[in-house]
Amino acid sequence: MASKGNHLLVFGASGISGWACVKETLSYPTSSSFEKVTGLTNRPLSVEDSKLPEDDRIQLVSGIDLTGSVESVVSSFKEKIQGIETVTHAIFTAYIQKPDFESLRKVNTDLVNTASIALDQVAPKLQSFVLQTGGKGYGVEFPDKLEINPPLKESQPRIPKPYYDNIFYYTQYDTLKELTASRSWTFSEIRPDVIIGFVPTTNAMNCAQGLGLWLSLAREVYGAGAKIPFPGPEKSYHNKHTDTFQDILGRMEIYAALNHDKCGKGGVFNVADGDVVTWADKWPGICKDFGLEGTPPGTEPYSVEEFVKQNEATWQKLVQKHGLKEGIMEKFAWQFLHFVMAIFDFDRQYDLSAGRSVGFNEKIDTVKGYTTSFQRMREARIIP
Repeated sequence: MASKGNHLLVFGASGISGWACVKETLSYPTSSSFEKVTGLTNRPLSVEDSKLPEDDRIQLVSGIDLTGSVESVVSSFKEKIQGIETVTHAIFTAYIQKPDFESLRKVNTDLVNTASIALDQVAPKLQSFVLQTGGKGYGVEFPDKLEINPPLKESQPRIPKPYYDNIFYYTQYDTLKELTASRSWTFSEIRPDVIIGFVPTTNAMNCAQGLGLWLSLAREVYGAGAKIPFPGPEKSYHNKHTDTFQDILGRMEIYAALNHDKCGKGGVFNVADGDVVTWADKWPGICKDFGLEGTPPGTEPYSVEEFVKQNEATWQKLVQKHGLKEGIMEKFAWQFLHFVMAIFDFDRQYDLSAGRSVGFNEKIDTVKGYTTSFQRMREARIIP
């Protein structure tokens, strides 16, 4: 597939999914599908520090404040993005964390609204806009309040009020639906499950990074070959789910962007590695990558966060010994890892038939997604 001048703009290029979108664009679906890819990052990030391939097609741009007015963003687009007028496709993975649902909904809906309207004004060749959402749209944040009915399908209705009002994905989608009704370009929504992958710095909601940090430390504390019980309860160990490796996610979003004739007009698609898995399926292989033996839960769940705190000095010695990046362990949100491994104790697997029906058939062994992420962390000196 020749590029025909295709230029992809990725919002949130230093995040776990945006990073993968930039990387995958260089080779997927072919090495000539895109002539250029522009990644927007909140803070300055060089291609070298990003650990992205050295490629003349990549430009990373920072300093565009999407929380500003449409006019200010239009001005920044024109000033900072070389060739903004040639952008043909956009993928939106940017996100701002807030402490309450109302603030979270407002700021993230405003981000999409401002970004899409501003881009519409400066990119006359725009064909498609891909919005990344996730499992929150199925109500998985409220398993004690709502009935979760897997396999989760895109055709399922939105969750009921009052929980409905807590889901900013809904208002983001509705914003794009309204805007595109009078535009020549179209949009798609892509829904990953828990995203597994690598980022060049730290990421609060990155299960693989937390596991990599913790298991590297566990090997140092307990020694190679040590048995590491799963830290959550039996119920969590056996719940069914479908992880989403970042490369598979990036490819699905690129696929939707390029195939907007099949995926546009507000099309919604789940994306995951392929197989339905449990932690019981994954845990031995994950631990094996660190020279450890992953075993089922013990009689009592234990706190990974407490283990990390108790062994801070040992981690600092590893940082010095291996020349690792400083501050990554300290910034990681261990509550997120606990949530994914202990609190998520219910079946929530995705149905992938919608994506398959439009021709997206990429898949990967789930444990391979984890081990590839760990290898990227080692190469970036995040773990030894």
